[in-house]
Amino acid sequence: MRPHDFIEFYDQYYKQVYRYVYVKVGNNWDTDDIVSDIFRKAYEKFATVEENYASWIFTIARNSIIDFYRQKKELAASEDMEEYASKYIHLFSFNNIEEAEAAWDKKEIISCLKKSLNYLKPEEQELISLKYFADMKYNDIGQLLNKSGDSVKMRVFRIIKKLKALLTKCMEG
Repeated sequence: MRPHDFIEFYDQYYKQVYRYVYVKVGNNWDTDDIVSDIFRKAYEKFATVEENYASWIFTIARNSIIDFYRQKKELAASEDMEEYASKYIHLFSFNNIEEAEAAWDKKEIISCLKKSLNYLKPEEQELISLKYFADMKYNDIGQLLNKSGDSVKMRVFRIIKKLKALLTKCMEG
C-alpha cells in the first residue's frame, strides 16, 4: 500500500516506530526526540520513496538509534519497558497471561523477561524488537535486513524458543 501523503504515512507508522525506539533507548524523553528526528528525515525524503515504506522508515529508525548511542556513549536502561513487554509474556513461556500471573508475580515475570532478553545476541534482540515491539511483518523485516521473510520467521521462532528456555530458567531461580 502506498500512502497518498505524508500525514497518512505518519499515522500508519508512528506507533510502531515509537515502540521500536522506546524499547531500544528505554525512556520517553530520548524516544520523543529520536522519533521526531526520524519523521523529520522521512518528511524530507518522502517524495523519493517508491516502495516498501516499512523497511524504509525502520532503516531510518535503526540508523537514528545508532547515531544516538554514538553521541551518548552509554547504554540506557529500559525501566518502563513493562508497558510493551507485558503483552508478549505469553509468547515466551505460558499459554496465556492469566496462567503466568497465577504462577508468578507480573513484575517478577517482566524482570525475568528483561534479563532473558539481555542474554540474546544483539542481532537476536533486533529481530525481537522489530517483530514484537515494532509489530513489523516478517517480509518487511526481511527486506530491511536483506533476508527472506521465511528465514526471518524461522529465526524469530528459534529465538522465541531460546527466550522461553531462558525465561523458564530465570523464573525457576
